[in-house]
Amino acid sequence: MKKLVMLVCALAIATSAFAAGQSKPITANYSGIVEKYDAATRTLIVKKKDKQGEFIITDASAVELNKAKADASAFAAGQKVDVEFVMDGSKKVAQKVKLQGTTTK
Repeated sequence: MKKLVMLVCALAIATSAFAAGQSKPITANYSGIVEKYDAATRTLIVKKKDKQGEFIITDASAVELNKAKADASAFAAGQKVDVEFVMDGSKKVAQKVKLQGTTTK
């Protein structure tokens, strides 16, 4: 009986440890100015001071222009942008992109 109880406890611990390893991806934010958007590769380049971030836009990426739903055609150089993204290997995949309609140039 003790062996059965120990086996059940060991399985419970192993199952909870396995489930903890499959957590939701961590999101991060990046704000700056749109430098360019390459529609062929679906890559958005965002400049922030002397750095730049490169983000992949997917069909699942939500794009907003002035708080209204938009698509990738709304990207224009010089716009202020906030990008919420997750890491997929070494690539930053945009989940939500918020644009402000006016350019800063």
